[in-house]
Amino acid sequence: MKSRVAILFFVLATSFLSAQQIVSGEVVDGDTKEGLIGAHVYLLNNWRKGAITDMEGRFTLELTSEEMEDSLIVSYVGFQEVIVPVTDGITIVMEPIEREGETVVVTAKPLIAEEFKYMEIKKIDIYTNPSAKADPMLAVNSLPSSTTTDESANISLRGSSPIETGVFLNNVPIYDGIRYSQLNGIGTFSIFNTSIIQNVTVFPGNPPLEFGNATSGIISMETDDRVLEGNTNSLILSLANVGFSREQKINQKQSLKLFSNWQPSGPIKLLNEKALEEIESFTSNDLGLYWYGSDENLSWKVMSYSVTEGYEFNFKHPTYQGIFDQGKRRSFLISSIEKPIGSGNLSFNNGLSYSDGDYSYSNVSFQVKKKDLFAGINYLLTNQSFSLKTGVSYDFRNSQVNGNFHEYFYALGQNHPTVSLNEGVHVKVLEGFGYFKYYFSEKIAFGTGLRKNIPIENDKNYLSNQANLSYTDEEWTVTIGAGVYHKLGLFENTGEPFEAKNLQKSIDINRKKNDLELAVSFFDKEGEVNNAKYTARGVEFFSDYRFSSKLSMSASLTLLDAKDESETDYNYDLSYFARGNVSYSPGRLWTIESIFVARQGTTFSEISSANFDNNLNAYEPIYSNDELRLPDYSNIGLSVSKVFAISDDWNIIAFASLNNIFDRENIRGFAYNFDYSEREESFFSRRTGYLGAVINF
Repeated sequence: MKSRVAILFFVLATSFLSAQQIVSGEVVDGDTKEGLIGAHVYLLNNWRKGAITDMEGRFTLELTSEEMEDSLIVSYVGFQEVIVPVTDGITIVMEPIEREGETVVVTAKPLIAEEFKYMEIKKIDIYTNPSAKADPMLAVNSLPSSTTTDESANISLRGSSPIETGVFLNNVPIYDGIRYSQLNGIGTFSIFNTSIIQNVTVFPGNPPLEFGNATSGIISMETDDRVLEGNTNSLILSLANVGFSREQKINQKQSLKLFSNWQPSGPIKLLNEKALEEIESFTSNDLGLYWYGSDENLSWKVMSYSVTEGYEFNFKHPTYQGIFDQGKRRSFLISSIEKPIGSGNLSFNNGLSYSDGDYSYSNVSFQVKKKDLFAGINYLLTNQSFSLKTGVSYDFRNSQVNGNFHEYFYALGQNHPTVSLNEGVHVKVLEGFGYFKYYFSEKIAFGTGLRKNIPIENDKNYLSNQANLSYTDEEWTVTIGAGVYHKLGLFENTGEPFEAKNLQKSIDINRKKNDLELAVSFFDKEGEVNNAKYTARGVEFFSDYRFSSKLSMSASLTLLDAKDESETDYNYDLSYFARGNVSYSPGRLWTIESIFVARQGTTFSEISSANFDNNLNAYEPIYSNDELRLPDYSNIGLSVSKVFAISDDWNIIAFASLNNIFDRENIRGFAYNFDYSEREESFFSRRTGYLGAVINF
């Protein structure tokens, strides 16, 4: 009896040990090379044993020795089914289903200057990043090159002002893209609807000249371009957003998407009363229609989008404390069309936008109206030895300001004098460009380009130019780039015109092998905005390591030395700007992610005294010549997300995040009493919770 028990125990133990062989892999889109979420992976001879890919397209199976000799079947809606041998560490590439008599066209716009270092953010990263709050622009602030110091959606890249950063949607510039923006341009969220965003590509240094009218970095967003197999719906429910979108398939080649969102302030303020105490209320409604498609002769994307918002916050000044009330209405019409001609592609990009903003506080009330028109045409020619892209663009911006403003910056009370203003300004930018790239070999490429304005109405004559040399092999990418860039634009909300110029030099080195990625960048900028000059020099380190299929970690450190023309420190002079990220998947389709941000405090001018103005009954502050610094800033955030793959047609992405989990009091600035003898601190975001779910069906 004992021998039989021993034999039985041995057999069971052997079976148990044989079942502990772990096989992992990933499933990717053959076109985009991105991981496919929710793909089904199971054994050919035992369909009950399988897995569903996580948010990065990864899967893990525990198989016996016999099952290791089996094959895997991989299925995903809209893709050809794949059967592959069981192999640990395998990458399974899935191709879209092609129908008889039809041609599948990849509509992603080719970038001729792809050698300039860039980083890409996928849609799922926007939802799961705890600091992004499901906003594509806020997600950019998590990248190593972001030097944004105010937690806003106004992105600074490598020590330059946000007004120098170019923001593009389907190759069309978007200028008024901030939601709940204040008079200083700081905005809480962007206007971009994440449900239609396919990816966000960031060029942190030399901006590719094919975009134009940007002097320090590019943020390029592309909308979805693949027609799905059937009609799909998405419902977004979160503390600050209720949204719905429906994609209606017209035929095999085109689709129509309707999306709408409502942002109420009640739920998120209820959960985060202390953190959002300075915000009285906010609300936003948007409605959009997106039509896209492609065939063997043409691809197109057309979007119409309208946003209405209201925002009330507590305004504090020594002479006035009360509500600042603002509202804004905006409409956008954006189209992008691409057609193959000969051995190249001809593309047309057009945009039309209108905004109408009302602002009031104390005894001041004014209105800012803006109209933007953009039209561009490009032709890209490529072959095995060289690429050539050329084009012309016209960018027209008009701003009309009407209302009254306080006459003195230190006297903002209800009885203080105001002046009336009714002024209109406009900017016209007509530019042509050409970029040539030559391939010395499969590893070495050299590119150079020019972008010249055609002066209109006595505008200045300027010439933007850039060049880069790139080396790429299986592990290394080294890029040396330099350029001179120009931009003509309008300050948002105030509508005042500005001119910017930037001379940049950079070296970007990246090495990626297996699960480890290391990068270092050196950059040098000499810029000016309306003749106010500055310099920004720095070095940027980045590392990313995947310890296992469940655990990964990344870290970055940026060292900046920035001065204005008087050789004094300015807002982006930061001796260090550090970020960290840890991602852990404890189980199938679960992800826990933590981020860390730390930087040196920004500079500010100390108020040394104040003079009393008898006529205004107000004190005028006197600023010291000494530049002081706020205390260092640090923030740790945590997010948890889970993908529930209910069926081939249903899945739910649930997410929850906690920003500033230790409720650190990071000082933003100071509010003073009537005679400037006392001050109180104002803070960046305190501990803030956010949660929601995206239901796809």
